[in-house]
Amino acid sequence: MRLVLLPGLNGSSHLFAPLLDELQDIDCQALSLPDQGQQDYDSLADILIRSLGNTPFILLGESFSGPLAYRLAIRKPKGLRGVIFAASFLTRPNAALPLLRHLPMPLALATQPRLLRALCLDNTAKEDILQRVRREIRRLDPSLLRARLETLAALQTPAQALGLPCLHLWPQQDRLVASAAAERLPQFCSDIRQIRLDGPHFILQTRPKVCAQAIAEFMQEIGVS
Repeated sequence: MRLVLLPGLNGSSHLFAPLLDELQDIDCQALSLPDQGQQDYDSLADILIRSLGNTPFILLGESFSGPLAYRLAIRKPKGLRGVIFAASFLTRPNAALPLLRHLPMPLALATQPRLLRALCLDNTAKEDILQRVRREIRRLDPSLLRARLETLAALQTPAQALGLPCLHLWPQQDRLVASAAAERLPQFCSDIRQIRLDGPHFILQTRPKVCAQAIAEFMQEIGVS
């Protein structure tokens, strides 16, 4: 069974590298988000649904892409067997978003190592992970970043629950996604396993081995059910 991965706010598949190194026995397809056109979830789903293929797969949505994975799942694409939400949410992740989307976007300031470690990573994150995250954020076009922040600020409560098996990888030291938003996620999944992990928002990058183990076990469970 395949694992199809949708990235966070950065939009590229580059930050999946540490996780993919731990998932070499699994057929992985890491997608990137389009960097042109509308960035609302329904428009992104219209484009990405064409890349999902027809053979059985599990869909992973990291952070920003959790609601995107949800929107793709409710369209019931052929082959979809389950959904994984990694450091993600299905309701507005932070009450400050309506304000943040109107503020200047000084990416050089936002990517200062101390700030990245405080908000996105932690003091145990390896230097190469820090630099990888820093490069990804700095390469973002500010207008694209603002469009995705507006998408988050406009996020509405889901109208229906997913019936597919779901897994929620929930980092307990997440300083970007409010705990209330993470706690609400299971309300919109009728069949969910929730794993609390010791780590920051970028849990797939800083704890790739434990995340890979949880993903592999979930895929094995779904594959034999």
